Amino acid sequence: MKNSKTTLFVLLCSLSLFVSSCKKEDILPEEPAPTPVSTPAGSTTPIPTNADGVMWAIKSTSSVQGFTIDIGTAVGIFMNGTTDLVNVGTVSVNSTNLTMSSNNAYTFSPSQTMPAGLDLSSTNWAVTGGNGHAAFTYDASSLAFPVGSAITSSATVTKASGYTLACSTVSDADSTLFLVGNVSKTISGSANSCTFSSSELSGLSAGTSVVMIVPYKLMQANVNGKNYYFGKERVNQLAVTIE
Repeated sequence: MKNSKTTLFVLLCSLSLFVSSCKKEDILPEEPAPTPVSTPAGSTTPIPTNADGVMWAIKSTSSVQGFTIDIGTAVGIFMNGTTDLVNVGTVSVNSTNLTMSSNNAYTFSPSQTMPAGLDLSSTNWAVTGGNGHAAFTYDASSLAFPVGSAITSSATVTKASGYTLACSTVSDADSTLFLVGNVSKTISGSANSCTFSSSELSGLSAGTSVVMIVPYKLMQANVNGKNYYFGKERVNQLAVTIE
């Protein structure tokens, strides 16, 4: 049993949230592929241009080495009138603290004590404050997660032929993000299919990568005079071979 738990933990860690340096108008990288890849996945957490801060609750489903893994993660970023991210003290969701990275982005990743990540049946955010952001709490539980089913597309992406990325069902989404490696498209509403042309895929490197379908929704709230967005998204991903 101990070895099984360790194996599961290693697999979950391979899906953990990753945030690199970014600017306000950028999109934060979110999850690396479950195996070493030739073309890393693009990011999945958009940042509205008028936001002073964005807090994302993320439910992610992946298939890794025969396992179907569901994890709950979170991201928080905060700006102070510039393109730079700022330290706002401690940021938590459901009383679990997020980790601040070197660029001041806050993330949560699964651990050996929380291998399935966060329980996101509710989403209560708390920020202790700093750098122009006053302390606040906010309950975003009323914002429901969008629905997205498993990817049904081929696990082989042939660049010369183009590629249609699809799943059976997407619902209750503001927009749906489709990614093939680091090539992405966003379609308004609950789209469940997106076609990438051969020219759009031409820059991808041959080898292993990941495709994702990410329905998401956002709500805006003015808190302490700041324009904050609270988002929920569902990430379904599939490891693929690009040729």
